[in-house]
Amino acid sequence: MVLKSKRKGFGLEFKTIDGKDKQKYLVFKGKDGSFHTFVETEAKEAARQCGNPRGATTREMWKSIWKK
Repeated sequence: MVLKSKRKGFGLEFKTIDGKDKQKYLVFKGKDGSFHTFVETEAKEAARQCGNPRGATTREMWKSIWKK
């Protein structure tokens, strides 16, 4: 029996934290200890802001954006 070593990845940790401003923040902690934040937004509105036209479902909009 041959055992394989476990993969070593980037080690990215993340949490969703509620801010005092009523926003939800997605916080990433890098392997080196650095922190990066993103503000949560409605997926459909974000897809519109990324250039996708109105009228499609949220999933259809993101599939179109993702392929670009």
